[in-house]
Amino acid sequence: FQKNSVSKWDTQLAYTKDSYHLSATVSNAQNWSSQQYNATNFGENTATDSTGYALRAYWMPEESGTAMPEITVGYDTKSFEGGATGTAKEADSYMVGLTWKDMFRADDRIGFAFTQPMKVTSIVDGGAVNEVDPLLWELYYSFKPNDSMSITPAIFGGTDSWSDAEDDTFGAVVTTTFKF
Repeated sequence: FQKNSVSKWDTQLAYTKDSYHLSATVSNAQNWSSQQYNATNFGENTATDSTGYALRAYWMPEESGTAMPEITVGYDTKSFEGGATGTAKEADSYMVGLTWKDMFRADDRIGFAFTQPMKVTSIVDGGAVNEVDPLLWELYYSFKPNDSMSITPAIFGGTDSWSDAEDDTFGAVVTTTFKF
């Protein structure tokens, strides 16, 4: 709790019902050196004090197996304090997730999600922001061939996801889970 110590606290207010959820979070970070998750290179390596706000919402339809998916959305924004000229002043990110349940068989899931990682939107002293315009996405299908096993093939990708226009990503993965 000293001036030069590293600290972070989050406070969240949330309201949850069976078919929806709303939340708002306030974060305060002191001498926090890295975003480290879902951020561009510039957005990640900003070592300064910050105040952040996050909004989340989730909605689930009453019936599964329909064309209407579960929907999850989120938006984050951060204001950085005390940075040197040319460092981040503000940054933001968003995400959207869609999940369809029981589309082809009981207990299956089709999911699609995309996010703009935390990217710098303004810098100290108002100079030009030389930041990438990132986008990451994932598409998966999860099913249970029997009661003891689930299989989830997925593809994922992204454009400009780290620090320049050459940072494109594409991949595929299959996860198999056994329960005994």
